[in-house]
Amino acid sequence: MRMTTRRLSAVMPLALCLLLSPGCDKGPDQLRDAEKSYRELIDRRVSPQDAAWDPVIASFEAIPQDSKARPAAEQRIAAIRRLRGKLPARPLATPGATGPGTSEADAKRAACEALAIRLGQTPEGPAREPLRQTLAECRKALVKLEAHSHPPGEHGHDHGEEPGHGPGAAPTP
Repeated sequence: MRMTTRRLSAVMPLALCLLLSPGCDKGPDQLRDAEKSYRELIDRRVSPQDAAWDPVIASFEAIPQDSKARPAAEQRIAAIRRLRGKLPARPLATPGATGPGTSEADAKRAACEALAIRLGQTPEGPAREPLRQTLAECRKALVKLEAHSHPPGEHGHDHGEEPGHGPGAAPTP
């Protein structure tokens, strides 16, 4: 009997710890509260750059590392930080076309695309600056071409040009 009591007294604290330990994790409650704040800001359509998100991030970060709710909190933190990050840069060029039947604007677009690709493949250094300037000039020329090129049936004089005197007009004899 004495042996049984000793074993029971040795096992009892361990059993109590295992039974009560899931109730000790405050992370799920903290996650629920943080999610509520998160949803309120989303419903109000608050910009991710707004300072109102700082306490929400702090409440997600306050969830203990060893909590079973921590992975969900990490996902929310990462999502908010991604939205707060810088927007990607505009592309240097849009795809163009070459070959028979392409417009002058499409050919210029293809030339700008090729310059942008070369610029992207050129390592940082003095060789990049001339390419960057050439690409900027190409884009300016493309904007002019696009402003003055018109689909069949449209007339250049609609944009202030004299009929028969636009960039696409045939020369007069």
